[in-house]
Parts: sequence; structure tokens; C-alpha cells
Amino acid sequence: MSSKTGTIYIHSDQNEEDEASDILLPKKTEKLDELAKRAGMIIYEVSYLRSFLFPYRDTLTICPNRITITRKSLFSTEEYPMAIESVTNAKVYHHLFWGSLEIETFGIPKPESLDHLKIKDARLARRYILALVECKKNNIDLSGLDIERLREKLKEIGMVRFETGEKDYHNI
Repeated sequence: MSSKTGTIYIHSDQNEEDEASDILLPKKTEKLDELAKRAGMIIYEVSYLRSFLFPYRDTLTICPNRITITRKSLFSTEEYPMAIESVTNAKVYHHLFWGSLEIETFGIPKPESLDHLKIKDARLARRYILALVECKKNNIDLSGLDIERLREKLKEIGMVRFETGEKDYHNI
């Protein structure tokens, strides 16, 4: 009787690897699902006339991770999205009847001033933007909050205080 000796290599069914990836996959999927959920969440949106000569309504949309300015013209629409990380400040100028919102950026071209906003809308947009910038600077995760609670907290965080110490409530 002859005996054969040697080494036998057995390929694993990769069950161990599959089990490990099955454990990690839900965590990755949860993060992706949460990011997709936040991307569709609109904190504030306002339409305004860019010019009285052309009756096209532009839109400012504020989401937890970006701000989008949509400018319309006769034959085209231009969208200008900005990541919150790129925004450094927001200023409001008010004139006799209208307000202007100016968004300052870092690393990307500064958008044109958003003119002909209602003063109340410009102030509220500034509050949300300033609050989101502060949250991003402090690495605050906003994912666990529902939209109403998020708006309430952002209004509180983004409140501007004047030199006199009074707060910028103005019925907002």
C-alpha cells in the first residue's frame, strides 16, 4: 500500500470575511442613510426678486451641510452651492424697504450680494448661516435632531448681539 503525504490547502469559503463585513456594513449604511437624510433636509428657504426690471425670483436654500443660491434668468438657471465649511460669515444690510444678505466665503469665489430680501428674511437667513458655521467650527453633530428642534436651536445659536447688549429678536 502506498502512502501519499503532503500539505493540503483548504480555501475558506470566506464566511469569516462575509461575517465581518456584515457586521461593518450596517454601520456604513447607517452613516450613508443619515447623510442622505440630512442632505434633503431644508432648514430655511426664501425667494426674492433679484431686480425689479426682470421679474425672475431667485432662491436661497439653507440645509445642514450647504447653502444654495439659485439664480434664474430668461433662458437658464444657475445654482451656486456652498459647503458650510466654505462659509465664514454672513452680514445683513438694510435699506429703506429691503434687506441685503452678503455671504463671505473662504476658498471659493464670494457670491453676489442677495438684494431685495425682506429684512426679516435676511436676518433669519443670517442667523441660520451663522449658527451652522459655529456648529461646524465646534464639530457639533446635528444629525440626531428633528427639523423643528434644529431650527429652534440654530435660531438661538445664531442670534446677533449688538454693542448695547440687546439681542436681535425683531419678531423672528
